[in-house]
Amino acid sequence: MNQNKDPQTGRPEETKAAADEVKPQEKPEEKQAETAKPEQAAAPEPETAKEAETFGDKKKKKEGPSFFQSEKFKHGSTATAFTAIFIVVIILLNVVVSILSNKFPSINFDVTKSANNSLSTEALQIVDKVKTPVEITICASKQACEQNSVQTDSNSTTDYAQVSRLFSKAAERNSKITLQYVDLDKNPMFASGYKSDNLTAGDVVVKSDKRHRVLTASDLFSTQYSSDGTTSTSLSNVDSSLASSLNSVTSDSMPVAAFDTGHSEKMDTTGYKHLLTNNSFETKDFSLLTDKIPDKTQLLVLGCLQSDLTDAEIDKVEAFLHDKTSKLDRSVLITYSAGQGSLQKLGSYLGEWGIAVDASSAVEETSSQKYYSSPLNIFSNVQTTLSLGGSGSYSNFLTPYVCPVTIKAQNVGSKTTYALAKSSDTSVVYKTSGNTSSASQAAAQTLAALSQETLTVSGKSVHANVIVSGSTMMFSSDLLSSSVIGNGSYLTDLSRYATGTNNESTKITTTTRELYAKDIASTSQSVMLLGYGVFTILIPLIVAIAGIVVYRKRRAL
Repeated sequence: MNQNKDPQTGRPEETKAAADEVKPQEKPEEKQAETAKPEQAAAPEPETAKEAETFGDKKKKKEGPSFFQSEKFKHGSTATAFTAIFIVVIILLNVVVSILSNKFPSINFDVTKSANNSLSTEALQIVDKVKTPVEITICASKQACEQNSVQTDSNSTTDYAQVSRLFSKAAERNSKITLQYVDLDKNPMFASGYKSDNLTAGDVVVKSDKRHRVLTASDLFSTQYSSDGTTSTSLSNVDSSLASSLNSVTSDSMPVAAFDTGHSEKMDTTGYKHLLTNNSFETKDFSLLTDKIPDKTQLLVLGCLQSDLTDAEIDKVEAFLHDKTSKLDRSVLITYSAGQGSLQKLGSYLGEWGIAVDASSAVEETSSQKYYSSPLNIFSNVQTTLSLGGSGSYSNFLTPYVCPVTIKAQNVGSKTTYALAKSSDTSVVYKTSGNTSSASQAAAQTLAALSQETLTVSGKSVHANVIVSGSTMMFSSDLLSSSVIGNGSYLTDLSRYATGTNNESTKITTTTRELYAKDIASTSQSVMLLGYGVFTILIPLIVAIAGIVVYRKRRAL
């Protein structure tokens, strides 16, 4: 049977057709792959640009964001940046606060209980009163003051950081006051302008066009010892020294207080002179026997004479009190002490002013009127018959080892006599005669008196005063500087009244503050609670809890 053959293959045409109808058999591997992953069929290629872009975005989204676009990187970078900015802000804040605190010292808060770093009300009044330029120079570098490393010749403890703070606040408050620091080692020429003052490191020069005053380390700081001498307390006088020096260099006039030194006087004049200097007095020493009374003297002090005055000296005193060329008030202050010997000429002269002094001793029998339980340390009652123009309140006015002052007559010619201080009505007077002594009945005793005569000089009324105190020890430095005893305040007002200057200058009393005082007063239990409970347990616990919370939140991002 003849079949047609394919000219190319040589096979019958029917066989070729059958072969075309038969499909090629799939490989086993390909079939298995299709069965296992039917979803991985090849995706069709994009045909347009828009489709290609969409396709690329889907591909990137499917692959996931890069590390720099991850939430972890974003939060970590933000935290790092925030931390860096916070540190920079803290540094800048400290720099700004440091600059402002140097320029404006008053922004520094005083957290001490005794206000050691603040000016007192009295000092602020003086600072505000300054109307003329005043230059304050601290003889040390500013760095040495702030680091409290000023080496002075004084044996007392010093705190020149406090000096710098208080004087800076005064200069900030009043533009008329300027403050500068001069290191004498680097600028010795500055001291040459004050040769008579012998400037040393730590001295403070307060200067105006009228006059200058030098404050030494002993003026700024002092040491107070206990009654038995076993303990001592370092005290600061910086505040009152600042006020008194400003008051001194700006006052229009300074009355002279002249102290006689020609009769072996037993009066400790150091504290009283310091008190007078603080209140714009100039003090001078002289001998009434050989020298003339210094010019411009308004207060003549005879402090517990050990020898009587001569007739010539009595004449000098009388001429001083009745000087017709001076239009200023003038006074003689005479002090006695219990058991002091008789001074007949002086006693006779005092009699002309209506005053007599007994050499006996006043003794207090009531415990509440004694100081340190000693019957010779008598708290006196200040009399108000004569107003001194001061506060009028002088608590704890102490008159130790005092003898009675008798007012012989209220009026002697043109003179009028006033009691200044009296003891309580439970005090007695002991008189000694040879080997025997007798006590008077209990009664109030006059312990200080003032006799006054009004003069007319060139049509102006002025006062001439004779003041007698039965206690010389009431002028001692310890009593005048004590904030508990009222002697300093009383004698300031008395001296200003005696010279007629009570309305011309601001009153300055020496106030002391304890250096390095324990300003935190707490029990041992409260210290334990604060130290262990708060700082050892509570604060670390709060920090730990805050750290755990932050960690868990960061882990959840």
